[in-house]
Amino acid sequence: MNAVTKTYVPKAGEIKQQWRVIDAGGKTLGRVASEAAAILRGKDKAIFTPYLDTGDFVIVVNAAKIRVSSDKTETKIYWRHSLYPGSLRLEPLGKVLKKSPRRVVEYAVWGMLPKGRLGRQMIRKLKVYAEAKHPHGAQNTEFALPTKPGKPAKKPRPVRVVKPAAGAAAPAPAVASKPPAAPPKPAAKPAPEAPKAKASAPAATPPPAPKAEAPVDTTPLTPPAPKTRSRKAQEESKKEEK
Repeated sequence: MNAVTKTYVPKAGEIKQQWRVIDAGGKTLGRVASEAAAILRGKDKAIFTPYLDTGDFVIVVNAAKIRVSSDKTETKIYWRHSLYPGSLRLEPLGKVLKKSPRRVVEYAVWGMLPKGRLGRQMIRKLKVYAEAKHPHGAQNTEFALPTKPGKPAKKPRPVRVVKPAAGAAAPAPAVASKPPAAPPKPAAKPAPEAPKAKASAPAATPPPAPKAEAPVDTTPLTPPAPKTRSRKAQEESKKEEK
């Protein structure tokens, strides 16, 4: 198989998860939920794999200021049932939004994630807070980028400098009055120098004695003693001589 046709599958050590922040103030519920679900799944990354959790952590702030279209605060109903007769509980969106804004965002995001073990792992990375403050300042590394390009931000107005009129004279700058300088102190008289001791002449050192040469060994070298043979070898040699 050619290297071009191989499909890249990221390993566990190659997946780096960061923390992203989404400000839900003034945004519609569906836009915030779709943006959060895409980041949780990792669809904005080049290493996206459908059966792996390659997404980042998501922090949603200002969930209490989220906006819904039309009259969904009354028509959209959240319900739950304990499977016992007469235990159906119905709550409109407006009531749930006042009581717990976190549940509204979590329900919307959960509906856009895969159902199963992978989806339950992804929804744990979602952190929703009703206000602008959140306790994840140490983990926060970057802000979430918008999924669609919006209008460019307005440039700040330039600061206008007011110039004085032509006939009016410009006021002279105020000069801070300096305190009078203190009179100079009289210079201190130098202390008399102590008489220097006369340096004594260095004593003459005798020249070093010549080193005695080591005596040369003239004893003749003795040849090494012959190696002794074993008794068995001696007997064999005697037999050969005979």
